[in-house]
Amino acid sequence: MACTGCGGTDIEHDTAAGMSYCRSCGEVCEENTIVSEVTFGEAASGAAIVQGSFIRAGQTRANMTGPGRFGSGQESREMTLYNSRRRIQRLATALELSEHFVDTAQRYFQLALNQNMTRGRRAVYVSAACLYIVCRTEKTSQMLIDFSDILQVSVFKLGATFAKLVNALNLRLPIVDPSLYISRFASMLEFGDKTQQVSMEAIRLVQRMDRDWIRTGRRPAGICGACLLIAARMHNFRRTQREIIRVVKIADTTLRRRLDEFRMTPSGNLTVAHFRDLWLEQAADPPAFTNNRAKARKAMLEQQKLRQNEGPGSALRR
Repeated sequence: MACTGCGGTDIEHDTAAGMSYCRSCGEVCEENTIVSEVTFGEAASGAAIVQGSFIRAGQTRANMTGPGRFGSGQESREMTLYNSRRRIQRLATALELSEHFVDTAQRYFQLALNQNMTRGRRAVYVSAACLYIVCRTEKTSQMLIDFSDILQVSVFKLGATFAKLVNALNLRLPIVDPSLYISRFASMLEFGDKTQQVSMEAIRLVQRMDRDWIRTGRRPAGICGACLLIAARMHNFRRTQREIIRVVKIADTTLRRRLDEFRMTPSGNLTVAHFRDLWLEQAADPPAFTNNRAKARKAMLEQQKLRQNEGPGSALRR
């Protein structure tokens, strides 16, 4: 060590004061130094304690072994992280996800643990939510209901934990693209050697629904179900609504509603040949706007009918 004042190397170290100074010019080179020596002290209860022990990042205290301690010497926080990784690993194996997903999900779980998100919640919900966050970030084809099926838990409780975790960690996840799930669902519907053609047709339908505001604010499963059913019919596959519902896991009313919304658009009135050859640049009105306008028109017609019934003729009859 050289003096910062005169450049001399005659440095005196005062361990008791925790400082170093130059003997030539008196410049203080270091002060309040921290030593890494391990010393022993005495607690208020009279027990011997270790001072200056090394701890890893994330630990709250040093590992201790001996009589009366936990067998491996790991504290509860470390055991929580260890168990969470095991749960995430089992989930990733069932969903056929790589080790990269496990490592990233484990880091999210550690952030959740630092935010006390694990208190009052089942650890399996938090672990699954962390892995689903990674799936959303990486834009894979896994859905939240896949996690609930594997864990045999309520998808609504799992979704609530996921939403609270995203808010607590201030994450901005990408919007779910229904096109990510088309290929997976198409393979489950067994279209044979035409699976790729049906998938591409369904993806084109997804893009059309996005253009016509049908996709906005809707869950991707319903969009996928409607597009796959239409694409299957376009390729002469007689897939029923019940088959689509069983694969995509949506309610029958949801599927019918998406089909009705697409039927009300200009693209929904095209023939198969015209739909494949033409791409309408003009977007349709959003379904909510169309429905409200239809309700207003219906209410106006009912009022006109009431006025007609209450005309001069009705006054004479009274």
